[in-house]
Amino acid sequence: MRAIDLRVPVATPDGTPSGWQIAATVYLPAQASTTAAPVLVLLPGGGYNRRYFDLPVPGFSQARHHAEQGTVVVALDYLGVGDSSVPPFEATDLPTVAATGHAATIEIVDRLRRGSLAPEAGPLAVRGIVGAGQSLGGHVVAGMQAYHRTFDAVAFLGSSMAGTVMPARAGAESAAPYEDARASLDAAWVFHWEAVTEADAADSPHDLASLVAADIAGGLPRRTAPPPWGTGTYPGCSTLGLRPEGLAVEIASVNVPVLLATGERDVCHPPAVEVATLKAATDISIFVVPRSAHMHNFSLNRHLLWGRLDAFVSRTTEGRAGHARSAAT
Repeated sequence: MRAIDLRVPVATPDGTPSGWQIAATVYLPAQASTTAAPVLVLLPGGGYNRRYFDLPVPGFSQARHHAEQGTVVVALDYLGVGDSSVPPFEATDLPTVAATGHAATIEIVDRLRRGSLAPEAGPLAVRGIVGAGQSLGGHVVAGMQAYHRTFDAVAFLGSSMAGTVMPARAGAESAAPYEDARASLDAAWVFHWEAVTEADAADSPHDLASLVAADIAGGLPRRTAPPPWGTGTYPGCSTLGLRPEGLAVEIASVNVPVLLATGERDVCHPPAVEVATLKAATDISIFVVPRSAHMHNFSLNRHLLWGRLDAFVSRTTEGRAGHARSAAT
């Protein structure tokens, strides 16, 4: 498997040169496919960057897992996050973040087809593009799909379409909208499942505990000292998904297959509530990751989610000729 870091120049939504760049890492399967390969675009949640999908401990890299299944993975820092350009907060509304994310995605896919991604990467046929966003990244995916039809299918991972809600511990007050719960938010409990032992973990508990400790030490949900997979910046659109009406129009226009995946403890409403927002989706799948909190890639059962996403990518791109769009679309 090869990992290629890129910075893709992007314009403003009206085409004005901006000087902005979108950072991405492309993970290419070790063996070039003799047939068309699917592309999976991964967008991180708030407080995280694209390295969340390639955590630095063996067995914790979602990007590498999917690449080993023959999928081309594009892990993307959208505008205002991670290694991408960070314009003023007010400049990074959802239309702008979605437009720049779309432009970068289509440019990268065009380079894959042309064989111009990197000197060691030859032309590759693409059979379809799936967008998957974790938490805030799911809201950006929804914007990209609503405004630009970037993807053939989309997956929302721990990303509420009905208004982000904070779970509550047993015996505590009931779950509350995110904005109402921030003052008393037990972020470590919301984001990470309880500690594990050798008896119930295939992973080394030390490795998992060390990753979780490093994540929490950086500050949650606002970062004071971001770990390598974290970011201290948020785009201006980061508050849209906190209320039911925030993304209602965009979500209602998503007219492709959708995978809704949450942890057993997450920031989403019950599946029936989330599904009701998807008024135009052509196919809806639901998956709950057992013994997982909001940050699924730190979960014991992360591989169950990754496998479900593998199946979703395969099913929704099978037989597709691929996109012919350009970044100007």
